[in-house]
Amino acid sequence: MKRFCTFYAAAALLVLPACEKQEGEGMSAIQFEVMQEPARTRVMVGDDTTLQNCCTPVADGGLGQSIGLWAAMTDAAGRTVNDVFSGVRLRWVARAGGHEDNPDADEEDVSKRQLWNTVITDGGSEREGEVYWRPGETYRFRAYYPAGVELRENTSATTFIAEYRADQRQDDMMAAYQKVALNTLSDLQQHVQLTMKHMLSAVKFTFRFADDFPTTDYLTGVWLENTASGHFFNYGLLVYGDGTEAGAETIQWYSIYAPREGEKMYEWTTSPGYEFSNSVATRATAYGAAGTVSGALYTDNDNYIYMIPQALPSGTDLCFTTRNSSGFVFRVALPTSFIDAASVAHNTLEPGWRYQFNVVISQLNVELYITIKPWNELESSYTINF
Repeated sequence: MKRFCTFYAAAALLVLPACEKQEGEGMSAIQFEVMQEPARTRVMVGDDTTLQNCCTPVADGGLGQSIGLWAAMTDAAGRTVNDVFSGVRLRWVARAGGHEDNPDADEEDVSKRQLWNTVITDGGSEREGEVYWRPGETYRFRAYYPAGVELRENTSATTFIAEYRADQRQDDMMAAYQKVALNTLSDLQQHVQLTMKHMLSAVKFTFRFADDFPTTDYLTGVWLENTASGHFFNYGLLVYGDGTEAGAETIQWYSIYAPREGEKMYEWTTSPGYEFSNSVATRATAYGAAGTVSGALYTDNDNYIYMIPQALPSGTDLCFTTRNSSGFVFRVALPTSFIDAASVAHNTLEPGWRYQFNVVISQLNVELYITIKPWNELESSYTINF
């Protein structure tokens, strides 16, 4: 049930000890430091081109993000060194003279010579630089986007652990895993292929007034809220991999913090509000309406919000106010399960899928519909009514 976007990170080809480079007659280790959190993008990545633009430097017309690179190196005796490329990031940049130590790039058309390059933090400043294979070793790579995601110290060769605060940031968090064993000379010539998987769910809330609803009314605020029994969380711990080789790409999320009763999540408000034309079928849509003065974080990404994948618990309400409600808060309980077109029951938001909750408001009732689709598909896979 997941869709992927793929890119290639060019691996350096020099046969040198890992994390070292040639300097004159001697060898010296590259010094690395962990980068500061980069600027937020709030971009929904749906294809390779979008990801490349996100990771292109601002000076070259991109968004200035980058991809973090984590790797463990294991020798023939089974000894493992973690995070051997500490502080290294991947960035999509143009190279007029070709990529250092990459003969394949030199054969490309000059006008198309854009590559995934490694960026190193050295002495407090960043520069382009190469990282090197150590022959005979086995590498387990973890790439993650954006590079500013906070990793836990207990990240290992088979378990990648990171924190994500959906209440503070709205980045399209992705990660990849790849194992490379250097057993032959030809292995040193390969590119490391990293297939990025979406780690989050994307959710959109739309509202439509039924024909019997007053045409003078409009939305003034929307948010999610846990009740006393609710435990929907917006600060979580990603565990990518279960500690075994076979389960290196399993995705699990755990709660770090669930907002207390009455604490608003993903709040959107307008002042004085926004009124849609009577000729428009959907006359009220949260997150992205013109005149938004707060909650503007959610006006990007085609109005989707990034949420942490999790079971849908009882006691979580979708709340909203309208101009004519005089401050009264309408509440719609989010479903704890739903049935898809194949009559299969679901009770979770899953990574790599998009969910649209459509609310229809009439004089006597509030109806809720759900549309589900894979991340990169434009058309809905199916619609659930209940």
